[in-house]
Amino acid sequence: MRLPFFLLSLLIMLTIDAQSSIEFLETDHDFGEIEEKNGFAEHTFHFVNNGANPIKITNVKASCGCTTPGWTKEEVMPGDSGFVKARYNPRNRPGRFRKSLRITASDPASNQTLYIMGFVKPRPKTPTEEYPIVVGDFRIKYQTLNIGKITTEKPVWKSFDIYNDSDSTSTLDSINLSFPEHIAVELSPKVLKAGEIGKLKLTYDPIKKNDYGFVSDNVSLDPNSQKSISVMAVIEEFFPEMTAEELDNAPKLEISNRKFDFGKTKAGTVIETSFELENSGKEHLEFRTIKTNCNCLTYEIKNRRIKKGKSQTLKVSFDTAGMRSNQYKSLTIYSNDPVNPTQQITIKGTVEK
Repeated sequence: MRLPFFLLSLLIMLTIDAQSSIEFLETDHDFGEIEEKNGFAEHTFHFVNNGANPIKITNVKASCGCTTPGWTKEEVMPGDSGFVKARYNPRNRPGRFRKSLRITASDPASNQTLYIMGFVKPRPKTPTEEYPIVVGDFRIKYQTLNIGKITTEKPVWKSFDIYNDSDSTSTLDSINLSFPEHIAVELSPKVLKAGEIGKLKLTYDPIKKNDYGFVSDNVSLDPNSQKSISVMAVIEEFFPEMTAEELDNAPKLEISNRKFDFGKTKAGTVIETSFELENSGKEHLEFRTIKTNCNCLTYEIKNRRIKKGKSQTLKVSFDTAGMRSNQYKSLTIYSNDPVNPTQQITIKGTVEK
C-alpha cells in the first residue's frame, strides 16, 4: 500500500525535525590514569549547531556530585560552535570511574548524554591517615584488633602493623602494662626507631579465656593513658577428627521450632516463649554457654547437661520496652555436639509505638 504524497512529505519533515541540531565531535572521553594528588581533571566537549535555527543548552546535569559541569550559556547560531565542560574531582575516589552529563537543550531532539571515564591512582597516605589510632608513642590502623574465628585447640597469634609516631626510639613498657591472662603482646622489633613501622604481635589463648562465641577485651598499650584498644575473637570448640562410630555415639542437639514469630505487639510488652532442646545422641550433651545478641533477651534453663534421649525446656523472655518497628533477636547455643556445636534460635516480630 502506497502512502499519499502529502503524508510521505509530512513523515520526511518530521524525521528531519527529530534530528539533533547539536553535533558533538566526541561523546565519550577517557582520561586514562589520573593521579588523585593532582586534583581536578577537566575535559571540554565541543559541538557545532548543524540546524537551521539558533539553539541553547538550558541545563547539564552530572550523575555525581564529584563532577561539575559548565557549558555555553548563550544561544548558538546555525554553523557556530559551543562547548560542555566536565570537571571531575578524584579526591577520595580511587579506582575506576564512569560518569555521565545529561544535556537538556531548547530543541528536545538535541537532548543527549556525554560520558567521562578513567582510573584514579590513589595518593600515598600520610602516617596519620594510614594509622589513625593513637596509642602512646605509637599509631595503629584500627581501634579493634580482630583475631578472627578460632577454636579451643591451641593458642593462636596474629600480627598488626604499628607505627612509631614519636621523635625517638620507642618500645612497649611491658613492666608497667597489664594484659588479660589469655592475651600476650609483644613488639617486633622490640625497639622501633622514630617513623619506623613494626609489628604488634598478639598471642591469644582461648583455653585460658574459657568462653565461647563473640568475645572482646580491652588492652592498654600506654600506662600513662586511660585509652585502650579492643581485641576481639569468635571462639568455637575444637573437635578432633572422629570416626563414624564415634560420631554415632556422640551427643546430638536437636531444637524444636528454632524460629518464633510473635507477630505484632505494643512496646513494653514482655514476650515469653520456650523451646525444647533434645539430646538424640548416645552421650551426655553439655551446654558450654548460651549467648544473646541483646540485653533485652533473658533465658532460663534448669540444667546445662542433658542425658542421652532426654530433653529440656529453654524458657526465653523478650522485653520490648523502648523498641519500635521490626525486631530480630537471637540466642546462640554452644554445646559439645561435634557436628553442630553452634546453633541459633531466632525471635522476630513487629513492635508498635
